[in-house]
Amino acid sequence: MSFLGEFFRNPAVVGSMIPSSRELTEQVIAPIDFARARCIVEYGPGTGVFTDALLQHRRADTHIVLIEVNRRFCKLLQERYSGQPNVHIVHGSADKTAEYLRPLGIEQVDYVVCGLPFSSLPRRQGWRILAHTREVLLPAGQLVLFQYLLRNQKLFERFFRPLQQEHVLLNVPPAYVLTYAPLAELAKTKPAPAVQESA
Repeated sequence: MSFLGEFFRNPAVVGSMIPSSRELTEQVIAPIDFARARCIVEYGPGTGVFTDALLQHRRADTHIVLIEVNRRFCKLLQERYSGQPNVHIVHGSADKTAEYLRPLGIEQVDYVVCGLPFSSLPRRQGWRILAHTREVLLPAGQLVLFQYLLRNQKLFERFFRPLQQEHVLLNVPPAYVLTYAPLAELAKTKPAPAVQESA
């Protein structure tokens, strides 16, 4: 399967033309306390670059839930990880994570690892994903994002409190790793932006 080919099929979803570097992978997993994590969700695992690192460091009883909207990548993930214990591969959307967790008996998770390209996603979809992620994370949980641009920080901070930011130059393109904690309280009076609003 060509990662480049999938990028050209749907750049708004794939986000990058080549898989992430080792340096970026190390920064993404650095905030994760694998000794205590009982469930880690990964949005958009693609070909499994970060998934390999998660599996290498996790406890055997830690659940890894991979949510991938790209059907070809999802098939590849199933072929690679179907024999791994407590690895669950879902062909679906990140804003329905709670639905996918329910049959596993999991209500909230310790970490969400996310490389979804929020700069190219429709604004309303990005809003839904972040709001939903905040709900499925435990109060002490964390969202670990990697992004190629920082233009969506204000959007992220509607739902999360920033903890850490790293700039990884040894990646093509260079990327930022942003670690967030869920906000304890949200203003319930602010509606999601209308579809026609610009990103």
